[in-house]
Amino acid sequence: MKKQHTFILISVLFVIVLYGCKPAAEKFLKSGLGKADKGDYAGAIKDYTKAIELDTFMTEAYNNRGNAKRELGDAMGAVKDYNRAIELNPSDAKFYFNRGLATNDLGKVSWAIYNYSRAIEIDPGYAKAYYNRGNVKSSMKDYKGAIEDYNKAITLSPDYADAYYNRGLTRCNLGEFTEALGDFTRAIEKKPDFADAYSNRAATKYNLSDFNGAIADYDKTITLNPGFAIGYKNRGVIKSKLKDFSGAIQDFTKAIEMNPKDAVAYNNRAFARRETGDMKGACSDWEKAARLGYGGASANISKYCK
Repeated sequence: MKKQHTFILISVLFVIVLYGCKPAAEKFLKSGLGKADKGDYAGAIKDYTKAIELDTFMTEAYNNRGNAKRELGDAMGAVKDYNRAIELNPSDAKFYFNRGLATNDLGKVSWAIYNYSRAIEIDPGYAKAYYNRGNVKSSMKDYKGAIEDYNKAITLSPDYADAYYNRGLTRCNLGEFTEALGDFTRAIEKKPDFADAYSNRAATKYNLSDFNGAIADYDKTITLNPGFAIGYKNRGVIKSKLKDFSGAIQDFTKAIEMNPKDAVAYNNRAFARRETGDMKGACSDWEKAARLGYGGASANISKYCK
């Protein structure tokens, strides 16, 4: 009888110890979240680790530590934490979703698709999981499969600007420019300051021979992102096509100011200068393009500058 009382006493004490650890673990979990929000991922990892030491069954601590590790580029370490979170709670979709992100970082695209698919099985309304699975499929050139996933993400979340945008990019890869144009337009409607959507809509309009429309979209892209050198360069190409060579020269010059090693911009400015009769400037640009490794520049020098 005495032994039975001893066993009961030890059991009660064990419960008290565990109960006392949980509030402390929660405190470290909350502290870790605060540090992660401020970008202090190393500090967050320390707090999450402390939380796990106090409560080895705290799935959120494993998951959050995995997130912090991924932010610091430790995708493999992140996967190990997500694995543990899944072992403890295999019915939480976000653990699979996050493991999908980390495995994709590691280049394990098939494994990433598996994880996103598991997240979707658990939570069929998980729009981000469809979107991310679509991104992976697109990177594998499974464009039809990617579009199906973007379609589902948009059905679940009709204001999902990135899903429209990436569906537009995928349709461009399939040569479906009219459909892509609609997607970029919808992305802009959902997110009016979406500079990349304006830029890609401009390129799509160019492919559809709407040159003035393309210039208008590059104008907007540059307004939203004044440091976007490619926007100036591409707008310069279109202006050259429309025989606005002075405007093209201005755009190529701006692109070169932003990226002095852009051989293509020098080559394009050379042609625009040639059209305005500035052969000295054109030959100078071709020489710079040649020094930067542009293959056709030497032939242009031989043809026009001798």
